[in-house]
Amino acid sequence: MARPVVGLALSSGGPRGAAHAGVLRVLEEHGIPIDIIVGTSMGAMVGGAYAAGVPIARVEEEWLKTDLLRVAKSFLPTFPLRGWSSGSNILKMLQALLGDVRIEALPIKFAAVATDIDTGNEVVLQEGPLVEAIRASSSIPGLFVPVEHEGRLLVDGGLVNPLPVDVARRLGAEIVIAVDLGYYPQRNARPGLSKRARKFLEGHFGGLIPLGGLAPRRRLTQKEQEVLRRSAPSVVSILILASVVLQRRIVELNLRLFPPDVLIRPKLADNPPRYHQAARGIAAGAAAAEEALDQIKRLLSSPERR
Repeated sequence: MARPVVGLALSSGGPRGAAHAGVLRVLEEHGIPIDIIVGTSMGAMVGGAYAAGVPIARVEEEWLKTDLLRVAKSFLPTFPLRGWSSGSNILKMLQALLGDVRIEALPIKFAAVATDIDTGNEVVLQEGPLVEAIRASSSIPGLFVPVEHEGRLLVDGGLVNPLPVDVARRLGAEIVIAVDLGYYPQRNARPGLSKRARKFLEGHFGGLIPLGGLAPRRRLTQKEQEVLRRSAPSVVSILILASVVLQRRIVELNLRLFPPDVLIRPKLADNPPRYHQAARGIAAGAAAAEEALDQIKRLLSSPERR
């Protein structure tokens, strides 16, 4: 009797995307079949490489050799300023890794989710150059120039569908394993502020900025203003955090409408890894996948799924 078709939905996640590589490695090591991969943003990047047959060891290697200089080069400005960066360095990296392969020729069925910036509609890319689809799916608005595709301007798919479980179902998946790398901070955490900033606020402001609001209880001295200015998150990080909050809400709503059969959430919330800390993300993804293995194997062997 034929086994069920297994789909993998990989979420957006920026630097947390290293965890996708850890998940894929564990699934591969334990012989979990993957027939369909649907990815959004960083999920499209990692999932697309795996669907193209790039060994998972090579995917991990690309993450592990990412350092601050490599990340900085990805954000070199472009003019005219339709986005801060053209994404040309990311494009070069993808082309070196994937070549000119087309999506329809991949050994594993694949789709990347992007957003039509003019209409706000979801765009599911299932044909054409893989590199172009990944670039479109991961083009963060304002940071990267939109990708022109068949007369449309495409940007990051996380705006409309950060965890594309429903797309995997539409493509034929009977069992969907979803990997959610959304940022879920602790109730008392202040995401975006550096450790130094949090320490300053908590140690010197004496409750000036309570968790429930931002109304000041006293005026800041000039010295305090200077320290806060040096320690507070940048405009870019604030924009990214705002996007993360929005995407988290979309994921929560979509999970109610389109629940996966297995939901894997690597434990990254307390101190999310940055690009140059990929080893932590890979390890977290592997650990979360190990915890989900028994559930996945039960679903694959269940007669009701055949």
